[in-house]
Amino acid sequence: MGELLTTLLEDVIPKLNNYTSKPDLWETLDIDYEPPRVERLWMPWGENRLYIHRIHACEKALFHAHPWPSAVYILDGSYRMGIGFGAGDTPPPIAATLVLQSGSSYEMDHPDGWHYVRPLVRSSLSLMLTGKPWERSSPGKNIQHKPLPELEKIALLKIVQWELRNLP
Repeated sequence: MGELLTTLLEDVIPKLNNYTSKPDLWETLDIDYEPPRVERLWMPWGENRLYIHRIHACEKALFHAHPWPSAVYILDGSYRMGIGFGAGDTPPPIAATLVLQSGSSYEMDHPDGWHYVRPLVRSSLSLMLTGKPWERSSPGKNIQHKPLPELEKIALLKIVQWELRNLP
């Protein structure tokens, strides 16, 4: 998939304010079974899915593989990301650790790529565009997550609107 999703995500960002003012377009999940807690908003974007994530600060974060290729752009905050590579469900060794800040982006485009993200100091806010799912297990896949309260969804969309206005 290369940098295709990153290019698509770069195209989405200037158009996003057209969608953040329409709360009914967004589905929500409150992902809290493992740290970090993630407040997730998502909507279809063509053949892909577009996500907004507010990831809360924590002491230790879940090291996991994704069930889909993804491109991420950090709108606000920073986080430490550990990266590994391995097939199956057993976590591989952490091969690298990075600190990413607002304005950073990355793509995970291999089913055996693993990572954790642990926000530093306070929560982070990011956008993620995902492609078609792989045949891959992923933690939390079979958990019934509760939705976010409507007021939290609206507040999070307002925060994203604010952050988008302040992009260079």
